[in-house]
Amino acid sequence: MIEFDGVSRRFANGHFGLQDVRFHIPEGRMVFLTGHSGSGKSTLLRMIPALDQPTSGTVRVGGHDLKRMRPHQYPKLRRQIGVVFQDHHLLLDQTVFNNVALPLQVTGYDPALIRRRVEAALDKVGLLHRQRARSIELSGGEQQRVNIARALVNRPKILLADEPTGNLDPELSREIFNQFADFHAIGVTVLIASHDLHLLKTFAVPRIVLHEGRIDRIEEAY
Repeated sequence: MIEFDGVSRRFANGHFGLQDVRFHIPEGRMVFLTGHSGSGKSTLLRMIPALDQPTSGTVRVGGHDLKRMRPHQYPKLRRQIGVVFQDHHLLLDQTVFNNVALPLQVTGYDPALIRRRVEAALDKVGLLHRQRARSIELSGGEQQRVNIARALVNRPKILLADEPTGNLDPELSREIFNQFADFHAIGVTVLIASHDLHLLKTFAVPRIVLHEGRIDRIEEAY
């Protein structure tokens, strides 16, 4: 499902974000990506939906070599990938409902279906009662939960999350991770970058450990 083969990413200043990264995540697996700040986690995640390109090596998603894809093919790829990044990228002057509905609206879904999908996604993150509030009125933790709902609303085949619980309290963090596990249980491929080792230890899933842009080790589930 997700494969990195000798992937490196060198930035304009000469710094390597990733160096010779190789791994394979089969369809339907849940994997954690860990490492200190600056180890390359965010750079790696951005390459999966083709938001960033490798300097060398090959990234394959669902059997497709991303460097062979043309730009007009990227939207179809991205509709299969739900992404929760550290920055919320919410439209702060819009309602919670409109923010979550946006991925479905731009692809022309029926309004009745959009409402059902959005309300189901908001219910999962405990914000159904806030659907009419403007995003700017929410706390940082609530904004992150809207971000998560928006990633889930399209029922993606792949779910990527970059520090998804950074602004949440421990109880809600566990709840969010349990929701990711629920999606994994129904066949969604899940890759979560997190430095919360205490929380990660409660989930028996494999880990890819990065150090200065390289894979330090890959730990099997335990």
